[in-house]
Amino acid sequence: MPFFKSNDLKERKTIIIQKSYFIEKKMILLMGEYDCYGKLCARVMAGGSSFLVDRTPLQLLDDTLNYIGYDLRGAMASAKLILGERARCPIIVNPYLRICLFPNKSPHKGDCIWFSPEHIVRTKAMGVKTEVELSNGHSIIVDSKLAFFNNRIHKANQLMQISMKRGNHPGTTTFYLEPPKGHQLTKENTGKYNFSNLEEDHK
Repeated sequence: MPFFKSNDLKERKTIIIQKSYFIEKKMILLMGEYDCYGKLCARVMAGGSSFLVDRTPLQLLDDTLNYIGYDLRGAMASAKLILGERARCPIIVNPYLRICLFPNKSPHKGDCIWFSPEHIVRTKAMGVKTEVELSNGHSIIVDSKLAFFNNRIHKANQLMQISMKRGNHPGTTTFYLEPPKGHQLTKENTGKYNFSNLEEDHK
């Protein structure tokens, strides 16, 4: 099975750079890559294709979230709250399509790679690095130890499971409020109800 290092992706020449891209179900990974002018762009692998987008990885994530009414800052904050972690948390990019991605290192580093756990077929230790077999038949070697990388996969799956459970079965808190003691409406001799008492309270 063919495999390549993350740096190998940077050696490929790209003639056309897409202006925008919304993360979809078939996206396998996302990482930073500098174009020929030294500008940080997003390298996307989706299915069997790979292309550059004229946005940084974090901008691309935020673009996708903004498109469906969310934002990256909120997604990161929510993930930290749900998982109880502070750094390198996975995020849910599209809850409707059940797309969750996780970073292999700090998201603020240009060489950070965002993976979709559902496109990871198998992981294997290669010394202090990890070979990740992908759903499109390729594999990539990342600078992460196997145990750490597998833990990131687990956290991403855990985030999705907890979020979907809470979304489908939100916890409810029932408040039983004692209504204020009001007037009893009765018919008067005129045959009308005594709303006059309420009119007096309204004054």
